[in-house]
Amino acid sequence: MAQGGELFAEQAEAERRQLLLFEACGEFFALPLELVREVQPLERIIRVPNAPAEVLGILNLRGRAHTVFDLGACLSLPADPRPATHLVVLDLGEADLRIGLVAQTIGQVQSVAASEIGPPPQGEAGEGGLSGVFELKGQVVGVLDLWRAMARFFAEWGVKATGRGAS
Repeated sequence: MAQGGELFAEQAEAERRQLLLFEACGEFFALPLELVREVQPLERIIRVPNAPAEVLGILNLRGRAHTVFDLGACLSLPADPRPATHLVVLDLGEADLRIGLVAQTIGQVQSVAASEIGPPPQGEAGEGGLSGVFELKGQVVGVLDLWRAMARFFAEWGVKATGRGAS
């Protein structure tokens, strides 16, 4: 009987997702933890001339340039007047791909049962960049699908959706 219980516990754990919660462009989002390399306080971003609206610029982090994206612009969401304070540095499984997303606030890592995550709403701005939604303490949180949200840039850079978290 103990073996069956252990198997059930392992299966239940496998059906849970570890998600980093954060706020960007006035909305609450979650990123699968395996896509997050680190979170840093936001430092000086250097603007890049003629960069697309989604690219805020580049930031030097420990001697390496990271392309910094405005998630709201990637998802066609309205701008929020509050300043971003953090950078979520992504880990997409390619050593040379150094990108980050700006966030207004960073929450905790939350363990969410896969069964609690529903499909993204239809017909709303930004829906193409979400893989699902869930409710936490009365707030709707969108689970990001970076491969869809940033498909244009990944295609231009020749990045295939085979890295971490690719659906």
